[in-house]
Amino acid sequence: MTKSALFEKVYGSIAAANIGSAMGAAVEWVSVPGGGWQAIEDTFGWVDGFLPWVQQERDVRYWNNSPRLRYQHMDMPPGMTEDGAEVRYLLTLAMLEKRGRVTVEDVAEVFARDIVRDDIGRLVNPHIKIHLDRLRAGDEQTRIPPRLLGALTPWPGLVDAAHMIGPVGIINAGDAYQAALDAGDVALLLQPAASGGVEACKLVAAATAEAFSPTASVDSIIGAALDNVSVTTREIVEETLEIARKHPDIRDIREPIRQHFAPTYPYADAVETAAEALALLWISQGDVREAIVGATNLGRDTDCIAGCLGQIVGAYGGIGNVPSDWTETVQAALDANDYTLQSTPMAELAEQVTAVLEEHIDALAGRVDALQQLRNTVGS
Repeated sequence: MTKSALFEKVYGSIAAANIGSAMGAAVEWVSVPGGGWQAIEDTFGWVDGFLPWVQQERDVRYWNNSPRLRYQHMDMPPGMTEDGAEVRYLLTLAMLEKRGRVTVEDVAEVFARDIVRDDIGRLVNPHIKIHLDRLRAGDEQTRIPPRLLGALTPWPGLVDAAHMIGPVGIINAGDAYQAALDAGDVALLLQPAASGGVEACKLVAAATAEAFSPTASVDSIIGAALDNVSVTTREIVEETLEIARKHPDIRDIREPIRQHFAPTYPYADAVETAAEALALLWISQGDVREAIVGATNLGRDTDCIAGCLGQIVGAYGGIGNVPSDWTETVQAALDANDYTLQSTPMAELAEQVTAVLEEHIDALAGRVDALQQLRNTVGS
């Protein structure tokens, strides 16, 4: 059966986001500790496909004031996704259950219900345990409201919220402004208001929404993202885009990006990650293969760069621009994993999301029709 262009874009965004998360995750463990792109090249060469990877059992601190967080051992086959894909799926479930746009409370309800606490640290990031325990603590009168939880995080600027936010852009297809507003609300579950984490969510959601526009271009996607963030965030993105213009090749940009960000931020934050995604969007001109391969080899927080970028380029080019063998490899890895929350196959999930998006479009059309009637009716 022939699928609509709308479905093609939804499926493209879902699949490419997971592909980016999976390909980038396999090299992140040598990149993030400080080795960057050179460590990736020295260890793997130029990565243009999926690799198996091992998540070592270990305790880590994200920042100096962080509690210790425990990662559990996991042997990942080629194509297996990671923590960002898990919470992105939960956000998508909230959208399906709400049958449209979601709030931070909607997403919090799904988090509290569906995350298995004992499995945290396998695929779901270990710091989510703190948010989950606060979500479940007390009763309806005493527990912390979800939109205040992000203000309590020890990690303002963490990239996990931006890594999950793409579905907010999907449900607001063509409306970058509303996507940014909704993203800023949903992100409060994990990040403080006005933090870099929230700003990055606005960048990714606005870009994803604009990518659904029938007249979208790479420049209009970047413009939509820049139009919906603060002056400071816009400056950081524009600085990163300038690096891309001077080094318009996915290999050549690696060292200039490292020199620009690493001296100040040993670990990439959310705004940097989103800015790098937009820079690679410009270099690749929206080609999914070039974009995700570029993000995987860039260094820094590779899984988050590639996952954020996949949400955007997948929506822009549709599933036809996503290598089918990549999609099949990721789906096979998900199907074989005992711990993933992603129980619905990506193609089926895309069909469900498209149905909800169509309902949203019909509701918008109904509102426009009703207002047009007022506009065309002569008053008394």
